[in-house]
Amino acid sequence: MRLLKLPLGLTDDAIMYPLSGGAINHTYHLSDDSKEFLVKEFQGEDSLCIDRQERFDLQLRLSQKGLAPKPIYLSIETGIYVEQWIKQHRSQMLLFFDELHINSLATALTRVHNSKVIAKVVDLPRQWHQYLTSLANPPSFLVDEVTRATEKWIESMESAPKEQAFCHNDLVWAHLCIPTKIILDWEYAGMGSRYFDLLSCAKVNAFDTQQHDLLLTAYAKQNNIPINEVYEGCSKQAGFIELTYKLWYQALGLTPKI
Repeated sequence: MRLLKLPLGLTDDAIMYPLSGGAINHTYHLSDDSKEFLVKEFQGEDSLCIDRQERFDLQLRLSQKGLAPKPIYLSIETGIYVEQWIKQHRSQMLLFFDELHINSLATALTRVHNSKVIAKVVDLPRQWHQYLTSLANPPSFLVDEVTRATEKWIESMESAPKEQAFCHNDLVWAHLCIPTKIILDWEYAGMGSRYFDLLSCAKVNAFDTQQHDLLLTAYAKQNNIPINEVYEGCSKQAGFIELTYKLWYQALGLTPKI
């Protein structure tokens, strides 16, 4: 509160309380009379390769397209970030995934992939090596796995240019605001494989086989892509997804979700 009082012009009546959710960052709702903000306190920065200023600038462009909340303040020194508060509707409360919810996720992915946003390529090998270096003593088999995956990733980038699109890469249901169509949390966004993004969505939402198939089918239909082509593209990205999440959890000392 002390660090934000001057940059946000807060009064002495401002209040802030923590929010649940988020695997690593601490998030807060900040309220000051009629003004409301979402505040993030970044954690685990040494294990991640995220350019916070570049993310801020990207999200500013996304907010102008109606895709993201407007970013308001960033202090790299203190690891504090503030953005426009987006109020969630009660309809966002999810007890279970049905076909309607899965179609909404497919629609959001389609909107992101067709947004014509130009951003940096998500360099997965760079991320993998960053995660490895944060481990005290990575086993040799894991280093070898990263080496092999890096070669495959470079080959996939060169052989399938049509698969490349602007991607969110972390589209958990809580990041989707249905009434406003605004999408939250763009930390891992960038140019990459649409099928990596599709698999990532299924992964972070902990989909079972049936839900996974519904997502792929809905996406194929919305984008007029033959379903066998979607499955083939996802098959090529499956190893990259598993390696990315395995290393991410290890680097941050987290327990993978079952």
